[in-house]
Amino acid sequence: MKVLDVEEVGLRNIDLQCTIKEFIFLIHSISFTIHSFSVARYRSFLFPDALVEGDALTLDVRESHHLVRVLRAKVGETVEVLDGRGTRYQGRIGVADGKAVRIEVSAVERAAPQLPRVTLLQSIPKGKTMDLILRMATEIGAVRIQPVFTDQGDVQIKGERLLSKVEKWRLTMIEACKQCGLSYLPELAVPVPLDAWLLEHPASERALRLVASLEAGSRPLREVLDGSGSPEEIVVAVGPEGDFTSAEYAALRDSDFQPVRLGANVLRSETAAAYILSVVDQCNLLTE
Repeated sequence: MKVLDVEEVGLRNIDLQCTIKEFIFLIHSISFTIHSFSVARYRSFLFPDALVEGDALTLDVRESHHLVRVLRAKVGETVEVLDGRGTRYQGRIGVADGKAVRIEVSAVERAAPQLPRVTLLQSIPKGKTMDLILRMATEIGAVRIQPVFTDQGDVQIKGERLLSKVEKWRLTMIEACKQCGLSYLPELAVPVPLDAWLLEHPASERALRLVASLEAGSRPLREVLDGSGSPEEIVVAVGPEGDFTSAEYAALRDSDFQPVRLGANVLRSETAAAYILSVVDQCNLLTE
């Protein structure tokens, strides 16, 4: 991070008797200078095919094409590159090649992982709704997203089609990561049946598990969060449009998931996911 010197922003020879108009012009000049040092013009993602060497990095073909051919970025313009694992690179374009953009790195920043870790256990909805859920979960700050097949989800994807769908979902999350400038990209797990996930992930004393529930007896979400102490991980489960079945609710309770109520209204699956993740995020901020 560059520390601005008084001389750099034109403050050395300020006449204290300057006019209001001159003062306003000076403030705008300072704001522009600070902005130019802190905000890159473009933002890219460091895919596995990218190359990092010393004080430079070379973007992969996909990001290079988007940066040069689509966004029309030029040599000398500033770029922020995110690796999705806590590191961001600040630099300028040295070579504007549509197949291999080379960036001269001027600074490297590393962010600490977010705690507690928040996992979204999401029943896969029909159509493109999952894309919206993944985008919002990424923006809000989920650390891990586990899509699951449920009895009333009416979605069953297998084989190559499943792998292709997961890859498209991951690209959607990367775009959200770039747009919001996030240091961490959530881990996206391969979809599995809900009962299989519960079997492979037994309850832990260090984790708080919540399920958005329409059943009688569910407690207000904020009430449960306020009494949860300081868990290392929070797992939130959101069902399909047709809700979890009674058997699935029973299996979730047996795995230590506490049923919570999300307000007074019945919510769509994507709204419920955004709601519960947002409230959890705000409660985490309040306890920091």
